[in-house]
Amino acid sequence: MRRIFVLSFLLASLVLVAQEEKPIVLVELFTSEGCSSCPPADRLLSNVINSSSEEVEVLGLSFHVDYWDYIGWKDPYANADHTQRQRAYGRKFRLNSIYTPQMIVNGKHEFVGSNRQELGRALRVESLIPYNLFLNVSIDTKTAEKIIFKVSSEEAVDLLLNVTIVEKKLSQDVKRGENRGRTLSHDNVVRAFDSRSFNGQENIFALGIPEDLKGDDASLIVYAQTSSNWHIVGAERISFNEIE
Repeated sequence: MRRIFVLSFLLASLVLVAQEEKPIVLVELFTSEGCSSCPPADRLLSNVINSSSEEVEVLGLSFHVDYWDYIGWKDPYANADHTQRQRAYGRKFRLNSIYTPQMIVNGKHEFVGSNRQELGRALRVESLIPYNLFLNVSIDTKTAEKIIFKVSSEEAVDLLLNVTIVEKKLSQDVKRGENRGRTLSHDNVVRAFDSRSFNGQENIFALGIPEDLKGDDASLIVYAQTSSNWHIVGAERISFNEIE
């Protein structure tokens, strides 16, 4: 039912607009396996990712933060860099503190990550606003240890460029902490991440590939946002299955 609920918002809004290329909407979730209120948000992100249709593509990224690790369960996907990214968003949105679960849509809308109504509203609005930046992503080499690729854009000016490796269909038996005894499932977990200033000139990236990454469930997601307000202006996804 949740998947149908979210998708209905998208389909209803897309009746109002006709575009040659289907719009992309990027959703960032800040979550943790040590947070008892996070599993519903993880499921919601999975639902909306898997509900992407021919009319709109939802790119979801699950950033696992590390500030819940102290209560007894160390999240294997948590990273201090993810926490710092969330703190930076907190400053952009002028929040008194950061929290989990938190969703941010296209860098513009922030809300509690399990709130289906707010997610539906944000997707409905953002699906009507196509990205205005094309990112040219070309793969140089891919080995078992790393992937090297180039990103450029003719229109980019004063942006922040983010590159990620994400993995779907992850699960974990949690043995301690607030989610003790539960099996948690995740989609599009950020397994590698880099971010740098971007003005359109060709940038070369080398992302390390985790040893346990399942290539069939992995993708490279590249997205750009304005340096001033962090609004997302362009995004591309390449499945690892498409990379020779």
